[in-house]
Amino acid sequence: MLREFIGKGNKKAIKDYVKDMHPYDLAERFEGLNEGEQDVLLESMSDVVLADFLSFQKPEDAAKVFEKLDAIKQKTVIDIMEPDDAADVIQELEDDVKDRLEHALEADSDILELIDYEEDETGSAMTNRVVVLNPQMDIKTATKKVIREAPSVESINTLFVTDEEGLFQGVVMLRDLIRTKAPSSLAKIMREHPFVLDTDTMTKSAQAMRNYGIYEMPVIDHDGTLLGMLTLDDALDLYREEAQEDFEKLAALPETVEGPSYRVALHRLPWLVILLGLSIPIALVTSLFEDVLSAVAILIVFQPLILGSAGNVATQTLAVTLKLFASDEKRIGNDAKREILAGMINGFFIGLIAFLMTFLFATVNDSLTTAPITMSLVVGLSLWLTVIIAPIIAISIPVTLRALKFDPAVASGPFITTIIDIAALFIYFGLATMMLGGVI
Repeated sequence: MLREFIGKGNKKAIKDYVKDMHPYDLAERFEGLNEGEQDVLLESMSDVVLADFLSFQKPEDAAKVFEKLDAIKQKTVIDIMEPDDAADVIQELEDDVKDRLEHALEADSDILELIDYEEDETGSAMTNRVVVLNPQMDIKTATKKVIREAPSVESINTLFVTDEEGLFQGVVMLRDLIRTKAPSSLAKIMREHPFVLDTDTMTKSAQAMRNYGIYEMPVIDHDGTLLGMLTLDDALDLYREEAQEDFEKLAALPETVEGPSYRVALHRLPWLVILLGLSIPIALVTSLFEDVLSAVAILIVFQPLILGSAGNVATQTLAVTLKLFASDEKRIGNDAKREILAGMINGFFIGLIAFLMTFLFATVNDSLTTAPITMSLVVGLSLWLTVIIAPIIAISIPVTLRALKFDPAVASGPFITTIIDIAALFIYFGLATMMLGGVI
């Protein structure tokens, strides 16, 4: 039906059709249209529908649509949008469009306040359109203010209370306000409430909302002044983006890009070259032990076993460590001990299995070595030691990066496994040199 109206160019019919659609559904339908059809649809939307539509798109996609609008339309739509959604879109605009729009906004605009925050700070995602009450207000006065301001704020479920200087005092829940009979003051129904700082990371704020079961979290500055609130939907959106970025870093992927295959390939190529360069030390370590390798060729057969097992353990431990950074940093010490102890236990059993497998293999292929038991001990001990060392490295590197104020997610799987591979080779070939030196 929508495409039919667009094909006929019936803008009135389009406007009537989309005005009652949910913005998410409208955004989904928009993606299925060609560029010409999209332009007709944009011209047919009312300013309010267009503002809601942009709010339900990804900021980068919304920015592309936004740049198709004329300057007057852009200013009108931005004023209608929620400040946090508008700030997200503005951040994605081309510099010239962004600068022009920022100059067009009022000096005291709520949007400008949010743009000043870093992308991962809570202040960048909060809305400053909230109902603010005073503890000395009586119930009737407070109720009238809520009714008067309700159309211009994002939510009235949680009402925020500040003193005369704007310092956060607590909250009043809407249901408590409605239930309380006059005469009474807000101070009697006001309750203490958790809060987050505007400079807190989104991960920390989202975790606080989850811990307290809060849908609307007050945001204050370091002086205690109420700045706005963080809603659950905004927290989840940004938390998802943070998780995606950490996953990409964990896999040593650059930021995800969309487009044709050649663009994706060129974007990833530098990282693949870097990882290729990191594998060079592994080759150099192997060359240091060429004497024992040439004498005991069977060592090469079991090299992938040593490297693969250590890398698997390290990747698991790294994932656990990054998860703790995002949820409960206080448990890192205890969990580190647990991971290392688990590595010792797993390493013992894996090493024992590897010993038996190696002994069986060496016995069947007796031409490869004259010392099957010694060779089996080399493989078993090497595997045990590397599986013990792997979690230690996988924990110590991200913890160190965290202490140095770097994102621990950059300790990605490929980087960690490369370091562990080098350590594993030294252990494996070192033990082989010591234990097989007398029999080669």
